[in-house]
Amino acid sequence: MLLERIAQQINAIDFDVIDRIAYRAFVQTTKSIYEANHRPTKEKGDPKIGGHPAACSSSIQILSALHLVVRQPGDYVCCKPHAAPADHALQLQLGLYRDHVRNTWMSDEEAKHVMYRLRQFPEGKDQPVLQSYHAESDPDSHNWLPSGSVGIPPVVSQYQALAYRYAEDHGLEVPKEAHFWSLVGDSEFREGSLMEAMPDAAERELGNVTWIIDYNRQNLDGTRIPNYRSMNGTDADRIERTAIANGWEVIQVRHGKLRRESFKRRGGARLKSVLENQFSDYEFQMFLWRRRGDLSRARLIELDPALKPLLADYSDDQVQAIFADLGGHDVQAMAEALLASRRDTTRPTIIIAHTAKGWGLEMYAAPGNHSALPGDEEMKRLIAQAGLTEEDPFALFAAETPEAKYLAKRREELREGIESQLTLRDRNLEKVRQEIASAGSIIPESLDIDLTMFPMVHTQWMWGQLAAKLVRLGNEQERSKPGAPPLTDRDKMWATMADLILTMAPDVGTSTNVNPSMNEKIYGPSPSAVLRDTLVIKESGRPDLNPSEAAWTRHIRFEIAEANCMSAAGSFGKMYHHVGIPFLPMMTVYDFFIKRALDQFFYNLYWKSGFICIGTPSGVTLSPEGAQHSWKSDIQIPNLVTWEPAYAKELDWIVSDAVKRHFTGDNIARQGVLVRCVTRSIQQSEFLQRLRRSKKYKLGLQEGQKLTIEENPRPGAVREDLVETMSDKEIFDLVRRDVLEGGYRLIDYRGYDDYEPGDNVVHLFAMGSLVTEAIRASDRLYKEGIYANVIVVTSQDLLLGNLAHENGYEHLRKNLHITGDLHVSRFEVGGGVHRVANRRIPIVSASDGEPGLLDNIGSIVGVKQVPLAVRHFSKCGRPAEVFHYQEIDHEALYEAAHRVLRFAADEGVRIR
Repeated sequence: MLLERIAQQINAIDFDVIDRIAYRAFVQTTKSIYEANHRPTKEKGDPKIGGHPAACSSSIQILSALHLVVRQPGDYVCCKPHAAPADHALQLQLGLYRDHVRNTWMSDEEAKHVMYRLRQFPEGKDQPVLQSYHAESDPDSHNWLPSGSVGIPPVVSQYQALAYRYAEDHGLEVPKEAHFWSLVGDSEFREGSLMEAMPDAAERELGNVTWIIDYNRQNLDGTRIPNYRSMNGTDADRIERTAIANGWEVIQVRHGKLRRESFKRRGGARLKSVLENQFSDYEFQMFLWRRRGDLSRARLIELDPALKPLLADYSDDQVQAIFADLGGHDVQAMAEALLASRRDTTRPTIIIAHTAKGWGLEMYAAPGNHSALPGDEEMKRLIAQAGLTEEDPFALFAAETPEAKYLAKRREELREGIESQLTLRDRNLEKVRQEIASAGSIIPESLDIDLTMFPMVHTQWMWGQLAAKLVRLGNEQERSKPGAPPLTDRDKMWATMADLILTMAPDVGTSTNVNPSMNEKIYGPSPSAVLRDTLVIKESGRPDLNPSEAAWTRHIRFEIAEANCMSAAGSFGKMYHHVGIPFLPMMTVYDFFIKRALDQFFYNLYWKSGFICIGTPSGVTLSPEGAQHSWKSDIQIPNLVTWEPAYAKELDWIVSDAVKRHFTGDNIARQGVLVRCVTRSIQQSEFLQRLRRSKKYKLGLQEGQKLTIEENPRPGAVREDLVETMSDKEIFDLVRRDVLEGGYRLIDYRGYDDYEPGDNVVHLFAMGSLVTEAIRASDRLYKEGIYANVIVVTSQDLLLGNLAHENGYEHLRKNLHITGDLHVSRFEVGGGVHRVANRRIPIVSASDGEPGLLDNIGSIVGVKQVPLAVRHFSKCGRPAEVFHYQEIDHEALYEAAHRVLRFAADEGVRIR
């Protein structure tokens, strides 16, 4: 029904009206960029404001056909970055500027003023401006995807379509028949991210995805020169062959109305063949640029002498007009192509729209026009040609004109649909909130994984247990299987949230311990039922990976394509914002290969998507894999919190807290969650054993009484194991708070006999697997009379990074009491002469990653620090061997502690 309705609308449209709207939008686009570059506030030495009128003009008719004719309110759009001003001009004409603060539509006058503020820093907190590229803060951002990174938004759009389908197949409500449009530059189409994503869209049968290639044969540096000989044709031909090979439908929009009329005449078929098959991209572009009908005529006849009679009927100007009449500048042709791309519901479509960069400008087709700007006189001429004035260049059409009447009808249709989607979003969110509240007023702090039978485990194993439980709790089919344990009251509190959790992995699901989440739960088009049932495709001991679109599926499987998986995680995680469905995707990826998807990772965080990324295995603990797989980078990006737990219990608290924050909305500035796990097992009982020794958890100590580990305490001291200790639950309740703040004291000698800060005390900071090395170093140092506290860093971001900076490193300074305080002591140097020493507690840190992970502790508190970190490409070997090679093992920690204590002892005080 929708397609028929759109087709009827197209047939009824007077496209001369649409052309006039498109032209006014083109001029207003150019004026907006012109204004950005002529502000009186610019200071000498400021960088250029820039703008891309040529890139906007090449796509103005494409975008006009999309926004003015074909796009529906529930559709999504992402656009090549440099065309953003064109989109803004069209949304101005459509009246789709919205005040995000008041949550109302802007008046025409308010919207016109925004057009003056392209690339302007807002004067007030809530002043609406237009960013350089599409951004959520733009007043016309409804169902737009941010576009700053070329090659990323079209892929995100593709996976947004997958998220919609997943939601529908799982019984959730989303806008019906939504389509996902992407305008892609022809140079952008060389981005590897697009090539990687293409087969996936076809295999998943995403027929509601359309990529539109703005094929203007130019890029930033100049005219593109693809090799016509080696590719056996133009780049448009290569794109078509590539798309078809990857399962996409292709529509070429090559010719405008003038050309199509000339093709109907005798010899017209030969002219069509020459234009399509005889010109290389570079040659065609040069003839466009020259704008000489006599030269174009001569070349056409040279390529096919039989064209001479046909061309004789046209003047040189007419020949050039036909030569330059590209289909991407024909709004009606584009509208018909866009409609056609919606027809196949199982195959994605690529539309190759042939255009000229700089259309309508003096810089038309010029090789270096990418960042060129029109001059004053040209701008005045354009404004006059569009029927505008210098006093009101962003005027709308007068109320009684055909253009205004058409826009008013279109505005009403789009606004009504947008309001309906916003209502749906609120309704979906409220439904989820009520379901969570009905299960219990308090969300549990743990998923209660029983570790009693698993004394030696690693965090990657624990992640698999957590993921499996979450999927089980949210999956009715899993809960109803014979032998499945009944849900406890605590389990029921998780169920609603767990129902919206899914896992995904780029071909590493089995090797990152999410087998239970995958087994019989792969989401995707089903294979042949005959093969599945006849051959009984099931391997004992391995997960059943046959996909299905049933409501109980919970895992999305990818090939070795980290970038695709990362974009999908971001797209699913953004459904919270778009339609009120707070999906929480949990993606596993080999930590080292996050770098392959770092652009996509940044994009997810930029647009504030909510997701959990498990990078595992991480660091040089993956030592058998050697040098290639062992580098862990310091990643600090806004909207991200990074975790690296040491013990399984920490991971349980961390994941539970991340889930809770996502569903309660308490995740501002930390919507993205990166958890780094390892495959190096450690003794889990050590966690509680070491905590019990701390004075913090002791009960009934007398005033001034000191603790000791020694068998024969000195007077005034008592063996710590003889002092009553808090219950395990009470200890865990306290330490859990520290874990979730970014770090905790695992070994804490404060309150111990002979503990003398400024003399025999050092802080050892360790993260992840290196906690075991810090414990061994601390024990060895204790035997020498040195008290080495072990502070476990669970989150560098919360303890030392961006998130800690926001509160002045409060947890580090106040809760963990890591300070730069001077400790004054007096000692005799002989002959009754005394000296005063002022010393601080020095720091040694150790991270299984690059130095930037932990190297700033000393600078924060103002003490000497020695950071131990991975500084070389690694080698194959056991973790102990590689730790020693990288100088991050217990021996290196021990030696560094002595070194930093010597430095502290030698620190002098100069009095003036």
